[in-house]
Amino acid sequence: MVSKRDRILNLENYIKSCGIDVNIGKNKARGNKGFFKVKGADFRIDIAKKQNEETILKTLAHEFAHFVHYNYDKSLKKLDFIFEDENETILAELLNITVDSISKDSIKPLFQIKEGLKTDILNITEKLKQQFGFNENIDSCFKIEQRIKKTNLKYLLKYDRVKVVEFLATKVYTIEDLDECSDTNLYLKLKSKQRALKRVNSKISRLNKYYNSPTELFARSFELYIADNNKLLRIAPNVHKEFEKTLKEDKIKLLTGFVKNLYN
Repeated sequence: MVSKRDRILNLENYIKSCGIDVNIGKNKARGNKGFFKVKGADFRIDIAKKQNEETILKTLAHEFAHFVHYNYDKSLKKLDFIFEDENETILAELLNITVDSISKDSIKPLFQIKEGLKTDILNITEKLKQQFGFNENIDSCFKIEQRIKKTNLKYLLKYDRVKVVEFLATKVYTIEDLDECSDTNLYLKLKSKQRALKRVNSKISRLNKYYNSPTELFARSFELYIADNNKLLRIAPNVHKEFEKTLKEDKIKLLTGFVKNLYN
């Protein structure tokens, strides 16, 4: 039986024969387990340091799938090269693979932060209403901001921490240092929380776009085909069928070569 180490060496040699520079365990792969990069006519796959052999095999499959996709569609937006009938069933199964493969612990903190910020915003807004008669309409916000803009706290309308030169000395203003004794301070805290929520929502949106992108859906499905064929058959039978057909008919020689070198 071929060891995982030998499989890695076989795949590394095969991938290099396809014109790809392969770096295993030499860098951080841009903070990911692996990374596929195109620069002009040059291709590179990096596998991060301190990965076990099983993870290296899975990551090589994932990143090589991006290379295969690029060869058929440089926009990385179509999947008809592998799934000729890209129907709703296929797409649903691809999404299911992605959902199953993403560690819930890795994204849970992000949503916890989001919920915490939403609660903070509600609490601060309620304090403004009860203690200072604040109204959330544009006119009320405008009046508070006009008062804030007449002071050096105006910079905190956009930033959580600023340095301001006052009388030849530098003074630091931060959101954390503000008490809650005035409507202006509370309003600045509210704006800070709203900015933070916007950043979190933007990050969640980017993650959704990334995970749902065609090239990522394809790469994760091929990764699972290589890592756990039976699991792919169980959770995505139609996707599994397409891979089996593609390899049997040698429709995509790059994939056929990868699988052959994995087991030889």
